[in-house]
Amino acid sequence: MNENEVEALVRSVIVHIGLPFAVLSVIESPAGWNILVRAGTGGMVRFNVLGARPLVMRIAIQEKLESAL
Repeated sequence: MNENEVEALVRSVIVHIGLPFAVLSVIESPAGWNILVRAGTGGMVRFNVLGARPLVMRIAIQEKLESAL
């Protein structure tokens, strides 16, 4: 997956569940993908997701975002 595909995956999780986040950046690193989102309150949430299969990444992204609420 490339940065655009991972960003689209994060956006789709946000929209599908109706979470109050907006994607700010997605950057590939040796540790996986560094993702930064802005919460509806204006705060920032940063988390990493390993570059595995899209379904595994989607579940990890959803768990990270839901835990940030």
